[in-house]
Amino acid sequence: MDSFKVVLEGPAPWGFRLQGGKDFNVPLSISRLTPGGKAAQAGVAVGDWVLSIDGENAGSLTHIEAQNKIRACGEHLSLGLSRAQPAQGKPQKVQPPDKQPLRPAVPDASKQRLMENTEDWRPRPGTGQSRSFRILAHLTGTEFMQDPDEEHQKKSREKYVLELQSPHYTRLRDWHHQRSAHVLNVQS
Repeated sequence: MDSFKVVLEGPAPWGFRLQGGKDFNVPLSISRLTPGGKAAQAGVAVGDWVLSIDGENAGSLTHIEAQNKIRACGEHLSLGLSRAQPAQGKPQKVQPPDKQPLRPAVPDASKQRLMENTEDWRPRPGTGQSRSFRILAHLTGTEFMQDPDEEHQKKSREKYVLELQSPHYTRLRDWHHQRSAHVLNVQS
């Protein structure tokens, strides 16, 4: 397992998304990268574990604490990262490791197994969704729902504007306003 440090030059956005944290009992890791973003250019990879944020051990941070620590960074964001498998590209801004190598705090074997087998949690090509997201979608019954594409949204907006201009809508709106005014004793 390779541990390394990456320093990103600010300001934000840094070009990555976190997942996990002490509150989820899952180590913090990189779940998504913005193509061409600062993190991707520095060699950060999806699945990298976040060991430290600006020198503070990330193993004790909740998800929101980690986000706030990252947001508080100004012009430089220093991340201690660990990678289970070598990525295709090597980090560009790697500094020599500190005197003591950074290691994630792993209290039991089940968490160690989860940390070592992060491949299953990475987004699958073509779906953009992690395994945990797909499981959640299955549990909530929303797995087959699709995000509307831009063309569909544009047509919806156009239809809505046309409906607002229709005589039926105008009559309904006027009736509603009159009825509301009467109920509220504003108009007799």
